[in-house]
Amino acid sequence: MQYLYANITITPYSEAAGDILCAQLGEIGFDSFEPTETGIKAYISKETFSESALQNTLEDVVIPDTSFTYSIHHLENKNWNEEWERNGFDPILEREFGIRLNPRMAFGSGSHETTYQITSLLWQEDFTAQRVLDMGTGTGVLGIAMALKGAEKIVAIDIDEFSVKNAAENFSLNNINNVEILLGDASAITGQFNTIVANIHKNILIEDIPTYIQHLEPNGILYISGFYTKDIPEMKETASKNKLSVIDITEKNDWTVMKLRLEP
Repeated sequence: MQYLYANITITPYSEAAGDILCAQLGEIGFDSFEPTETGIKAYISKETFSESALQNTLEDVVIPDTSFTYSIHHLENKNWNEEWERNGFDPILEREFGIRLNPRMAFGSGSHETTYQITSLLWQEDFTAQRVLDMGTGTGVLGIAMALKGAEKIVAIDIDEFSVKNAAENFSLNNINNVEILLGDASAITGQFNTIVANIHKNILIEDIPTYIQHLEPNGILYISGFYTKDIPEMKETASKNKLSVIDITEKNDWTVMKLRLEP
């Protein structure tokens, strides 16, 4: 799958404005984001991209005294590991957790708050003998973390063919072979799991949580992220409707991770 990115300048620049913009762009198919000194680079597959949708989104984002400009860039086939190193990719997950990545997109490399938060939480757990699911796997990092912490069987699913290939590369890079990587959405889930991790946009989580719990063992754990602190009440309500109790909530720069348990 071919990708392009929108290089968006935020004037005046602020991290808060960048976070708000990323959330809105996620609603129209952008799935990876890289911060710059003046704004963000937002990545999307060519087949999903609509310039009119981008323009409408930028017009609809209301931040007082803030404006947006953008340019579109098509990505070439290249050695992405060299490209990230050339542009200052910080292998934080390898440095702190020993997780090696060939990151083809920023989201999932550890540079984004949600990825780093969830990886840190998973690293504190013991998944020995567990069957685990990494839903919306991206680079595969969360599945890799659970594998390195003892998971017996890992299933990783993503709707994007590009991500599925990248995840396969990264599992192999970490010498993990007890993994099944699938192309698809929540309908591709089969079997039961002790732990499910889903780092996806809020609307997809709300839609798919009823499917997740059908495949979660009683007292099983569900980690969800990809939403803002302001969305916590709505996500708590969704959890309650699906017999999920809140165990823990962590926040970083307005991004949130919730750890939930399925009531027996």
